[in-house]
Amino acid sequence: MILRRLSQSLKQQNWTAIWIEFVLLVAGVFLGIQVSNWNAARVEQRRADELFVRLIGDLESEINNVDALQAYYMTTSMYAKAALSEFEAPGSVDAETFVISAYQASQWQEAASSRSTFDEIVATGAVNLVRSEKARNLLIAYYEFDWTKALTVTSRPHYRELMRGVMPYPVQEAIKSACGDQIKRTGRTNLTWLPEKCDIDLPSKDIERAAAALRAAPGMEQALRYQLAENDTKVANYASTRKQIVPVIAAIKEGVR
Repeated sequence: MILRRLSQSLKQQNWTAIWIEFVLLVAGVFLGIQVSNWNAARVEQRRADELFVRLIGDLESEINNVDALQAYYMTTSMYAKAALSEFEAPGSVDAETFVISAYQASQWQEAASSRSTFDEIVATGAVNLVRSEKARNLLIAYYEFDWTKALTVTSRPHYRELMRGVMPYPVQEAIKSACGDQIKRTGRTNLTWLPEKCDIDLPSKDIERAAAALRAAPGMEQALRYQLAENDTKVANYASTRKQIVPVIAAIKEGVR
């Protein structure tokens, strides 16, 4: 309609009407573009908000994960100390406790971390919506290095292979069946834990035979001692990872408001 009136005004050389119609036309185009931009920005912000909610959920699950891993290796270390005491002072623990502890000390857990939400935030440029430079730096620094790929996390010390190659398999099966890895659901994450107490139903002669095989195996005590040191390192690293995650979550919550 505006274009039709403008065309008529041009034919009539009505310059006042021409300017009015022209201004209205430009204003209409400008407002249309602005409304389109506002809608696009609103959609982008809503999408970014959803991504950051997911990211916070990922990081909170990550805390649950490292807490569980830390507890897991604290438990294996407890068993390792009990088994090591028997090597260092024979007769300090009974044969069943020794055998169970020797097996449980060899337990190992794979660490997992979810990066998909962060990668999507980077790919879509939503990271720029984190207003705080400190928050952006903390976020990027955390995801810059994948802690699950660290050698101290991925390594399986020789003790696990050595012990499981020496201990009679039926004894291993009995311990694994009674006291192996337990799964529990926390939030949206499946976490693994080990029971701190364990009893097995095996003839005493089988347990004594397993204990004798462990004591006689060359290098078993040294390998166990190294395993214990490795477990302590894992526990310390998981505690450190947790300390890094907590301020990242707080900074994101503050930085995207």
